[in-house]
Amino acid sequence: MHTSLACGKWSAIGCLNHHTQLFIGDVVSVTFYDMQGELVSLSFDYKITSLEQGEPHAWLRLVAEYINVHIPLVSAGKMTDEGLVLAYRKNEIFALQSSGIYKVHIGFHCIAKCDDCIDTKNNAYDYIYPENSDIYNAGTKVLQPKTGEVYECRPWPFNEFCRASEDKKKMFEPGVGKSWAMAWLQISG
Repeated sequence: MHTSLACGKWSAIGCLNHHTQLFIGDVVSVTFYDMQGELVSLSFDYKITSLEQGEPHAWLRLVAEYINVHIPLVSAGKMTDEGLVLAYRKNEIFALQSSGIYKVHIGFHCIAKCDDCIDTKNNAYDYIYPENSDIYNAGTKVLQPKTGEVYECRPWPFNEFCRASEDKKKMFEPGVGKSWAMAWLQISG
């Protein structure tokens, strides 16, 4: 575990701050970028192999530990008076400025939404609503935690409602909003 960042200037490039319950078989994808694009050699997938690992406090910490052990020029944790420590809820991700790494994307490939899923392919989703709602497009699948169902963003021109402005998000919220069916198709349930 890091107690402080190594010598050099460090920049915060992202954060592990999701309160998402994951299940066996789900994958957390961590993708690093420099100005030329994705850094394939540093990016990785972390597969959940037990129910304990899927707990929000557990996978956040495990992914941060993986970064600290296996990813050079990058560290994860919470900055405290004692230095960088791993936290249970929120771990920032830092990159050494001279590395050129300027961004990290945390994504999820979830194949399960409950303990007794039978057909995991039909239950796959890209995001848990409203994570990354500004990039939803036709075909994007989301798990709506309020209903436990998966919804797919409709094709153009209705996909524009999937990433509605803040004042209209409630109206088009999948499965819940007054006009949700204009933007979404329910694909599970």
